[in-house]
Amino acid sequence: MSAQKSGYGEHHPGDDNLLHLIAKKERELETLVAASRTEAASMIERARADAEQILAEARAKTAAASREHEELVAADVARINDELQARAAQDVDRLRKQAAARQAQAVKLVVDRVVKGTTA
Repeated sequence: MSAQKSGYGEHHPGDDNLLHLIAKKERELETLVAASRTEAASMIERARADAEQILAEARAKTAAASREHEELVAADVARINDELQARAAQDVDRLRKQAAARQAQAVKLVVDRVVKGTTA
């Protein structure tokens, strides 16, 4: 069998049209792939920018919440400190009054022991 009898190597006029059509489709697909890549890159960049913005907002909210918490803790500490100082002042006043009330007895006891020579 020769190449011409088996159909191989023969050139038909429609073959050029088919090759042109295939080449055209390849170019269209290449253009479509390139556009898709560009669009994907753009989408990724927008997503990255959105993620950075969300992260920045989250950081700002976290910082604000932290400051607010610190302020609440500081206010609680100040309130507790004031309460403790007030209690301490009350305790000091109570002890001074007790000491003053016992002072007269203590002076009398000392005077009796020293001056009069008596013992309790």
